Amino acid sequence: MKKLTLLLFATVFFLASCDKNKRASKRLMKAGTWEVVELSVDGQNISPLPVWEINDCDIYETLCTATWNLEGKQSQFYWQFNEKAELFTISRIVAPEDCEDFYTEEVEQQTYKFSGDYEVKERKRKSMIFESSKTLGFDGERVVIRVEKKE
Repeated sequence: MKKLTLLLFATVFFLASCDKNKRASKRLMKAGTWEVVELSVDGQNISPLPVWEINDCDIYETLCTATWNLEGKQSQFYWQFNEKAELFTISRIVAPEDCEDFYTEEVEQQTYKFSGDYEVKERKRKSMIFESSKTLGFDGERVVIRVEKKE
């Protein structure tokens, strides 16, 4: 009986310590439309605001991708949760067909400049807040991204 109790306790402990990265990715970044409702650098709001189209993915099987939409233009980026879902990473996908648009399209500049590692400040089912001072375009400056899931 003691072994059964110990086995039951070990099973419960194991299930309680499931991978938070996978849970957060599935729960918080559900496929669909996420509106960026705040995009700021050192308190200065950036406009126009993009909309993210998150693609469905399994974080253990593939790199998760999304589309950064801005005024009818699009740019692709990778996203990932790490460190028990306390770190969120955005990385612009460099596609050969986008190279010539890089300097002329604002959407390409945004996905590049805002690529980096973000601390997850708030995690809710339909909204999240990310903060960073380690982005490619604004190193050392406080960048805030707040997103909300669009129904």
